[in-house]
Amino acid sequence: MAWSNSSKRVEHFVQGAQMTAEIAVNEFASIVTEAVKARKEARGLKAAIHDTARLLGLTERRVRACIYREIRSVTAGEWLRVRARFAAHLEAEQRRHIAEAELLSARLDALKKEAA
Repeated sequence: MAWSNSSKRVEHFVQGAQMTAEIAVNEFASIVTEAVKARKEARGLKAAIHDTARLLGLTERRVRACIYREIRSVTAGEWLRVRARFAAHLEAEQRRHIAEAELLSARLDALKKEAA
């Protein structure tokens, strides 16, 4: 059977969709893995998996699948939900770090005034 322009376009579209799905799965797994790594140092891997599952609204098995790159697919809704929860988590972390920096600045200023 000869290839027509339209069948080549369909094939190209399917390949593009597969690559897009693969990219989404990889990004999803990377977000989950990043969240686990951030918690692993403080509490260990098992607790980090549990905490990440609660944070992102996933099962612990789903988190493990992401860590070990066993994940095969992700729905658009799941991907968007996890991204939104992770973004909210990062914003909270940013606010916490800003508050810590402000507290450290205030303490440092107080020490400098005492020394003067």
